Amino acid sequence: MAAQRRAGLSPAQGRLLRRLADADPEPGVARRARGLLGEERVSRQTAAKWSARFAEHGADGLRDLPRAGRPPTHGDESVRSILVAPLLAPTARWTSHTLAGLTGQSQTAVVRAWRQVFGAGAAHPAGPLPSGGLALVGARCDASNSVLVLAAHATAVPAERTTPFMRSPRRPPLQALLAADLLASALPPDAAPPGLDAVPDLVATVRRRLGSRTPLFVLSRRPLPAPATAVPGVEYLHLAPDDRWQGLLETLVRRCTATPQPHLAALQQRLMVWARGDARPFEWLADGAPDRADRRPAPPGGEPRPTGQVVADAVLASVLDRIAAGRLAAGDRITESSLSRAVHASRGHVREALLVLASNGLVDLEPRRGALVPAPQVADVVETYAVRRALGALLVRRAAQSAPGALAPVEQALTALVTVAATGDPRASGEADIRFQDALALSTGMRRVPRMFVALSAQIRLFTAVMGVRYAYSVPQMVRDDTLLLQQVAARDEAAALRTWHTKMDDAVGYMLTQLGSPGGPPPRR
Repeated sequence: MAAQRRAGLSPAQGRLLRRLADADPEPGVARRARGLLGEERVSRQTAAKWSARFAEHGADGLRDLPRAGRPPTHGDESVRSILVAPLLAPTARWTSHTLAGLTGQSQTAVVRAWRQVFGAGAAHPAGPLPSGGLALVGARCDASNSVLVLAAHATAVPAERTTPFMRSPRRPPLQALLAADLLASALPPDAAPPGLDAVPDLVATVRRRLGSRTPLFVLSRRPLPAPATAVPGVEYLHLAPDDRWQGLLETLVRRCTATPQPHLAALQQRLMVWARGDARPFEWLADGAPDRADRRPAPPGGEPRPTGQVVADAVLASVLDRIAAGRLAAGDRITESSLSRAVHASRGHVREALLVLASNGLVDLEPRRGALVPAPQVADVVETYAVRRALGALLVRRAAQSAPGALAPVEQALTALVTVAATGDPRASGEADIRFQDALALSTGMRRVPRMFVALSAQIRLFTAVMGVRYAYSVPQMVRDDTLLLQQVAARDEAAALRTWHTKMDDAVGYMLTQLGSPGGPPPRR
């Protein structure tokens, strides 16, 4: 009320602002209404401008005015590259600076494109969503449409109103999910057939997993055909306008507060793997109650990860980020409370995740001290690379015998490495190199060996993170080795591919041992 009096608003105008703040489908209008009600911090000049426009034009005065000139659109290649970049970044922890380097554009251009696409004129569903928080429980993107399945729960936390949505930890994975529409819509029709039964099957699977009492909302970029078999408790909403799918970001960030952050982190990892070469529709179901029809989707290369492993992955990523930022070093204690805040999970889940990481040698657990950052020793490096060398040899042999089409994800991973290598960043290039190796392992179709190989990748990431600024492996050498390896595998030259793989591993372990101060390995090639 005090804010209304200061703005000179009548009681009727205050009631209208209250309705706009609570129920207006356009996030920009709702945000400005909250600013005039004093519920969102804005400058005095901004509040005065909005108040004057509202007094003269009512609710229309809070909508975005036409801008002079031709604003960038989704059809502009430069804007499209910025929107797609989160899917192709070397790490899930990207920033506007990271994407500027990846796209070859200025950081200002990246922020301007975000503001244009995610801020002004944001999209909204052609129908009301329930009040309170929602859970994102399913998603599908193919050449014809993109679909999100949202669930409303009586115990869901309320939707956020005051926190700037671009600072929310939910923003990066949800931004990547919306960007997947741009990649999926560009897939060749023969590689990504729409599949008329795909969306009804997805909705029916979600309904089986959550039970019949949870209301579901299916949000699609384009209107969906009426399902042959109606599923009770499901409301279908399409976008208005249907060409502003990316503009849903603020709505999703503020409303999907009932989705656990580790599940969103797992979604983001799945999206990044898919974007690097899976020329098929993307489909995802949130981790949760088991599917009663035993149809839980498996991520590429293995079985679905249990929730404990999802949290463990998020915890490990947080620890590695802190090491890289200089906030943690070998031997430092890792507190459960700080990790709980960082990954948005309970301390019980974090404690379970630390046990998972300790069983894999990724943290040390000591009585009365808790979890510690391990300090890699010479024996750790030698053992890890010896196992990786042997497993990789099995995978290279199998890859050299696979069908040519199976190598498409590997080719995409190599392209991503070349793009990142152009920046000259050895750490980001090293991450892209690991992703290339993992893509090669997953392309073989073997059930168990790729899983063991990918698990070793976490050990390699730990080694390079603890080394910090000392890690500066030759970026051109990474590109040369991986390019040659893929060429030899594609040519089915098994013997040459094995020689390249063994040399690559020998150089890597030699470099690691040199950085650890051991004379036990040869210097890497330059």
